[in-house]
Amino acid sequence: MLIKKDILSLEFYKKSAFTGSLGNMRYRIVKDVTGEGDDAITKLKVAIWPGPFAYDKTDASQMTYELFDFSDEGLEQITTWLNDNASNY
Repeated sequence: MLIKKDILSLEFYKKSAFTGSLGNMRYRIVKDVTGEGDDAITKLKVAIWPGPFAYDKTDASQMTYELFDFSDEGLEQITTWLNDNASNY
């Protein structure tokens, strides 16, 4: 079971993507920006897929994606979502 600190802080996602695993489920969290300038919307995009392969070696058709707010609340929601989905893998 993951806890919020397992998926790092928002500062990390400003610069890099994060990958991890929970049982046989693999996941990737990355900052996702749509639009430009004042119209830009920043979210956290999470992909989950069955192991054992890494993100770059897994066909996109095997992945499930979800967007969350780029906030501490979004990180809490991601933690819950990952924990809830781990049993499906």
